[in-house]
Amino acid sequence: MHLTILRPLRCWFAALGLISTALPGAEETFPRFAPVPPTAVGETLRVRHGFTMDLIAAEPLVTSPVAMCYDENGVAYVVEMRDYPYTDRGTHQAWKDNTTDAPIGRIRMLIDRDGDGVFDESIIFADNLSWPTGICAWRGGVIVTATPDIWFLKDTDGDHRADVRERLFTGFRKYNIQAVINTPLWTLDNRITFAGGTNGGQVQTINHPEVAPLKILRNDLRIDPSNGRIEAIAGGARFGHGVDDWGNRFLCNIRNPAQHVVFDGTLTARNPLLPVPNPVFDVRESGDQLPVNRISPMEPWRDFRARRWVAEKHPVPRSELVAGGVYTSAAGITIYRGAAYPAEYRGQAFVAEVANNLIQRQAVEADGVTFKVAVADEGPEFIASTDTWFRPVNFVNAPDGTLHVLDMYRETIEHPWSIPDDIRAQLDLESGRDRGRIYRLAPPGFRAPKPPRLGSASTAELVATLANPNGWWRDTAQRLLVERQEVAAVPALREGLTASPVELARLHALWTLEGIGHLRVEDLAMALRDRSGGVREHAVRVASNRMATESRLQAAVLALARDPMIRVRYQVAFAIGGLNSPEAIEAAWAILSTDAGDRWVRAAVLSAPPEQCIKLALRVLADPARPGGAAGAELVRQLTFVAGAQNRPANLGAVFAAWQGAPDAGTLEPAFWAGLGDGLRQAGRNLRTAFPDVNSPASQTVERWLGQARARVTDLKLDSAAREAAIRTLTHEGFAGAKDTLMALLQPREPASVQAAAVKALGGFSDPSVAAVLLEAWSRATPALREELLAALLARKDRIVALLAALESGRVPPGQVSGARRTPLLGHADAAIKARATALFGAGVSASRREAVEKYQPALGQPGDATRGAKVFAAVCAPCHRFNGRGFDLGPNLETTRGWDREKLLLNILDPNREVAANYLAYTIETRDGGIFNGLIADENAAGLTVRRPGLADETVLRQNLLRVTSSAQSLMPEGLETAISIAEMADLLAYLLAP
Repeated sequence: MHLTILRPLRCWFAALGLISTALPGAEETFPRFAPVPPTAVGETLRVRHGFTMDLIAAEPLVTSPVAMCYDENGVAYVVEMRDYPYTDRGTHQAWKDNTTDAPIGRIRMLIDRDGDGVFDESIIFADNLSWPTGICAWRGGVIVTATPDIWFLKDTDGDHRADVRERLFTGFRKYNIQAVINTPLWTLDNRITFAGGTNGGQVQTINHPEVAPLKILRNDLRIDPSNGRIEAIAGGARFGHGVDDWGNRFLCNIRNPAQHVVFDGTLTARNPLLPVPNPVFDVRESGDQLPVNRISPMEPWRDFRARRWVAEKHPVPRSELVAGGVYTSAAGITIYRGAAYPAEYRGQAFVAEVANNLIQRQAVEADGVTFKVAVADEGPEFIASTDTWFRPVNFVNAPDGTLHVLDMYRETIEHPWSIPDDIRAQLDLESGRDRGRIYRLAPPGFRAPKPPRLGSASTAELVATLANPNGWWRDTAQRLLVERQEVAAVPALREGLTASPVELARLHALWTLEGIGHLRVEDLAMALRDRSGGVREHAVRVASNRMATESRLQAAVLALARDPMIRVRYQVAFAIGGLNSPEAIEAAWAILSTDAGDRWVRAAVLSAPPEQCIKLALRVLADPARPGGAAGAELVRQLTFVAGAQNRPANLGAVFAAWQGAPDAGTLEPAFWAGLGDGLRQAGRNLRTAFPDVNSPASQTVERWLGQARARVTDLKLDSAAREAAIRTLTHEGFAGAKDTLMALLQPREPASVQAAAVKALGGFSDPSVAAVLLEAWSRATPALREELLAALLARKDRIVALLAALESGRVPPGQVSGARRTPLLGHADAAIKARATALFGAGVSASRREAVEKYQPALGQPGDATRGAKVFAAVCAPCHRFNGRGFDLGPNLETTRGWDREKLLLNILDPNREVAANYLAYTIETRDGGIFNGLIADENAAGLTVRRPGLADETVLRQNLLRVTSSAQSLMPEGLETAISIAEMADLLAYLLAP
């Protein structure tokens, strides 16, 4: 290890009094911080706004707590994940299933005997559980997630031990212990909803062997406890999720502290031909560099590891790396729903940052059908600790109206797969297994109320509780009424639905009646007219399952297509997708006339089956009052895309006739043909083959449109943008018809952007002769155009073979292939291609980053010039990164690097694979027709994948065309970037990126 790298670390250790004279990795072990005893934790916690963190349980009453729930009588059940991160470090295997880990997880029952709000007794309710991560109360017992299973546990004999242990589901993959199913929550719709993680699995329903296993990948799940049905829904983040008072669900995902599940993904599957937005939407800025205000010292081993990885490249993916002071382990997102805090706290999100020993408070603001989230506290975090053992992982909205905080309290929280072997050998990752703390986050002047006794409450009392300002009480009352199928509550529930002055009480009454099975059409009709937009929204959700057979409900829901609340209209858009009637088409048109510019509403409307979308397309095209501008054009493009992807001659003809008859057909023409052509490409067709009768009006119009495009392409009087648009139009032509026109553009006399557009267009064809055309242009191509040529050549396997042959013959010098383009070849799934690429380029771009880091150390000592640095950014970084309003959103937004120090930023530039967030991993997507796309998966939904690529437009691949999806486990950002930047330019770039 170079002394220039290690010297600052040694000085930092010495300043803390934690180091002797030898370096870690030799005979010395890493210095360690001691745990803080429970009696002294108050000295370590910094809490803002007069709140306090009151310790209500600590070891030995509880150890390794990760989840908690309260039953109807206020009895606390705590999940103890004692088997984190493994139970035998000698047999634990990285990047493999770990089915042999001993099941040493437990459920504790905590009891407050004297009613002072502090637990003074604990009993082991259940043990021998594997990887337990979540719990919720149900039918006098609890449902527990414990990979590979979901259990129902219950004490029936009063000894506080679970004598009922019923396995409900099994088959969750026991792979990454940080990516398991977790956090079951009772939700408004009388379901139990789980954060599914990313491990996937084949989930079997134990009591119903006749039910086919449910295959899950990156999903969340929900079960209907009344019948045991399980289904996959949108989600697939890591640990924790939360719901607000209106059932909106929020996730967090390691480096993404707030995401909103805008729709559950089940209804959009009705239209497999339409790519829709990713339902998991980042409602706050995301990335892998979001700053947090840590006040705890950096663990010595962690700092050492970061430096070591600069010089010695780690051989496996590192999506779980930790860099102090930025989000690396967001967990446990919870929406505050109690009644003990000041009013402005209600609906705010609390997120734990486990590795940085803090909790962040986030303000949540409605934004159309989704939300905007921002940090609520300027400066210091809402809660932070100086104790590196403080590991907040989760929260629970408690009966007392406060949030209770679960502190796993571990010396090290890092995943073992994220730590190099020799460093891990010096750490005790099980240290703290016998410790744990639970806190009450109390507001100023808080006094703990008496615990609830809803288990013995009367029916009338439970119905009255639906108006309680504390969400825990409302949820529990609804759950008990539904569990018991309390038919006696129906009259009072109907009264509450119509007369309660509390809108949330009316909301719970609606869903409780539905859960009991006594929600009448009359009740729903009343709710559909409720004065609260939130109640109307949920009434539409409930009514959507009955509309097919209830004409009265159809009329009431269709009428809400013009509701003043966008969220109501949004739910109506989903509901009417199940109706095949002229009235439904008119309602969809009414919604689009108001909301065509909202991508979520547009996706909801177009989630209808393809045939219904065709009818809607005919309606939209026929009406001159359709929305104009970009919103109207995008609507037409998406509708005609569906028609093209469906590829039914009768519908293609009908859509063409509708467009031709539109009074503004000329204005719509670009969007019309672009959508139709893009859809046809998904079906393996083009505009010519879609209308084969050369004498038909459609065929003749296509000939005119494509002929005009060819003329515009060669018209030197037009600006480059107009010519590039015409080039894109020619991608909807057959290769034989477009080839000569596009080849003629690959000449140095043409503007660079026109040449690049021609290469992209050629690359979109599957004809086997494309490779020869692209390689023929290599010798006269500029460096920028060669990048485009390489991108097109790497897009299909047959072209890769041709490129390798050209490289081996010297026609294309291997040194002219950039690092970014070598990466997919060196990691190709085809062994022959990989072997040929390795022979050409070596095993990697470089065996080590050591020399690069050493070479560029002088840049840290130079002040640099930010003005010159802006030019370096534009030339080198802007193609993939956004900063100061410039650049592109392919890699992380560099705005979040402003708080970094110069050394840390330099290390990340020189070693891009040092820390790769999961959403920035490179993937290779292969299609059934031989296409290959290398890039990031920007969106994934029921319809397909959207691939984001360097220097290219996003490409959507429908699932029906997918052949294979693989990950290189590497960043798209290439190593070797420093070869394009001198030391002085690096200093300038650092000055620009770190300028105030």
